[in-house]
Amino acid sequence: MSTVQVKEWFDAFGSVGYLVGFLLPFIEAFVPILPLIVFVIVNVNVYGFVVGMILAWLGTVLGSFIMFLIFRKLSNSKYMKRLKKRKSAERLIKYIDDHSFIPIFILFCFPFTPSALVNLIASVSNIKSVHYLWVLTLSKLVMISLVGWLGKDISTLFTNPLRITIVAIIVIVVWFGGRKLEKHFMHSTEE
Repeated sequence: MSTVQVKEWFDAFGSVGYLVGFLLPFIEAFVPILPLIVFVIVNVNVYGFVVGMILAWLGTVLGSFIMFLIFRKLSNSKYMKRLKKRKSAERLIKYIDDHSFIPIFILFCFPFTPSALVNLIASVSNIKSVHYLWVLTLSKLVMISLVGWLGKDISTLFTNPLRITIVAIIVIVVWFGGRKLEKHFMHSTEE
């Protein structure tokens, strides 16, 4: 499906298309298997850089914050108490409690970080909801802006070798950085 076809499909929705552009990233917060990066690129290509980025940013921030609040409400459930006892979760919770919002900010700046997992761990930490909202808002702005800029004109990715090289390098660095952080926090030999 080409960019023009996607734009025509969104245009068929009329003003409701903006709602679709907002809802796709919003739903991704609840269904982490959905590709947030694709939704951001589609939004930016259909609605323009600024509007597309704002729709994706608002959708993902609102969805992630609602998930955080739901997880926080359930923090005393049997499942959540069991989760808190896992060594890898304990390490990450302690790190978040000791370093406040910096680790969350860094994790959310990586486009490949599973937001649902960060929301879950942050919800059982001692971070205040208002602080979490601020760090979520700022870090998602950084991530959405980067992804939006890289994907704003998909056709140039294939016609401009320098741009595709830059994108490939950024994706590889971000992916390896995210994997390193995930390995550091989530894998423990004691489990």
